[in-house]
Amino acid sequence: MEDLSKYAHSPAHLAVAKRDHAALRYIVSVLPRLAKAGEVNTEAESLNAELRADEVSAVIDRRDVPGRETPLHLAVRIKDPVSADILMAAGADWSLQNENGWSALQEAVCTREEAIAAIIAKHYQPLAWAKWCRRLPRIVASAARIRDFYMEISFHFESSVIPFIGRIAPSDTYRIWKRGSNLRADMTLAGFDGFRIQRSDQTFLFLGEGYTSENGNLTLPPGSLVALSHKEKEITNALEGAGNQPTDAEVAHEVSLMSQTNMYRPGIDVTQAELVPHLNWRRQEKTEMVGNWKAKVYDMLHVMVSVKSRRVPGDQQKPSSEFQKEDPEDTKKGKDKSNKKKKKKGAANEFKSESEYKKGLRPVLWLTPDFPLKTDELLPLLDILANKVKAIRRLRELLTTKLPHGTFPVKVAIPIVPTIRVLVTFTKFEELQPAEEFSTPLSSPAYFQDAKSKESEGSSSWISWMKGARGTPTIDTDSHRYSKDEVDPFSIPSDYKWVDANERKRRMKAKRAKTRKHKKQTAAKGGDGVHLGSENVEEQQ
Repeated sequence: MEDLSKYAHSPAHLAVAKRDHAALRYIVSVLPRLAKAGEVNTEAESLNAELRADEVSAVIDRRDVPGRETPLHLAVRIKDPVSADILMAAGADWSLQNENGWSALQEAVCTREEAIAAIIAKHYQPLAWAKWCRRLPRIVASAARIRDFYMEISFHFESSVIPFIGRIAPSDTYRIWKRGSNLRADMTLAGFDGFRIQRSDQTFLFLGEGYTSENGNLTLPPGSLVALSHKEKEITNALEGAGNQPTDAEVAHEVSLMSQTNMYRPGIDVTQAELVPHLNWRRQEKTEMVGNWKAKVYDMLHVMVSVKSRRVPGDQQKPSSEFQKEDPEDTKKGKDKSNKKKKKKGAANEFKSESEYKKGLRPVLWLTPDFPLKTDELLPLLDILANKVKAIRRLRELLTTKLPHGTFPVKVAIPIVPTIRVLVTFTKFEELQPAEEFSTPLSSPAYFQDAKSKESEGSSSWISWMKGARGTPTIDTDSHRYSKDEVDPFSIPSDYKWVDANERKRRMKAKRAKTRKHKKQTAAKGGDGVHLGSENVEEQQ
């Protein structure tokens, strides 16, 4: 029996705990209505819509109760699908975590409440799309106010004991252009986990101002996000189908997939973090140049990383026939003791269905007050790509760490194992000229040119790179010279083929089937049982 007194201050919790569905419906009926996709078009409307969403969340997402459970968590725990449906229809945030670090959806899957898991899965995609549409005008307006720039961010590993680790470990340099409210990010590292690498020469284009091709054959609305795969010469709409209501079959399939794998929750705790400056031989704070910026070097102490895992219970397996054939008379004496041992073992396994790995980290940060962008200016831009590119999401989490006011982490070293660390470095930042005079900074020609583009030494750096490194034939500068605004980095190549969401799903399904087959073959050959799956940008969609 639920103790109702601990929910007296939260009407939504109390209604769920009582299973009073009429009261819960009344509570959500008097809340502000959340704006739907297409109803928010200006920055002012976006800000007002976010305020209304905060009012709703303050009622149906509050966690100031024992266990830090939202009303949705409580509905899962007491096995009440009706309350779960009312809350999700009102816009409840299913991703919020309880004190153990699990979302309501994860709790539903792990407790085999498949009906509630299906309710949450049915609603969360349209809710996420509506939230994105509410925020979009504000993101576009915020981006337009930031200075136009070109920036490079490098990701690479280094080791004090392993030679040439840079050749085998995942590394890349992300190249980012920002002009107006448009954003372009080029990368070749699609994803990694440990040292399992997946390469993909690709570009993400966020077209905050919309897009119309020169011939007028292609028009995209403001806020479009497209992905260009240069090797295949294909384009996909990264937001295609994002607001569609999934079918019952799709929901059932997704819940089934979640029920077949264990749950994992990685996290990092910086609540007790403390910055300690490096000192030189004079006992003064150490400074180093990172690119063009003078930065002080700090150790970040008391940082804890954890990976929590939770086993999803499955059906009980039947005893093997080998044991069923035993003579009952031969095992009768030991049966009672054996049963007692099994019960104890089963209880222990149930208790250990959730485990957590913790490890202390000691990152090193290079902080500068001179970086041209402030953290709060860069974060909205990273938000655009964070859901599609996991490395960007990790970078965003890093930048939200509490740092001294007015400083920017221009370089960060994060230990992976005692002798290996990953370095994230902002290697270049330059302001761009106005749109009609747009060109990539002249300071980066050598960085952009590969073996092909070096043939066109007279061309400007970024044009050579786009024409050469992208696999198209370079043109000798004696016969043709590019003007600085001839190629727009925000243009979409006319010879690229559009690939729709259904084709993308078919390819992902085939890729997953191939991965599962590979795992089975590895297990059959007596593999070591450890698998570091590669992360894929498409898998984040």
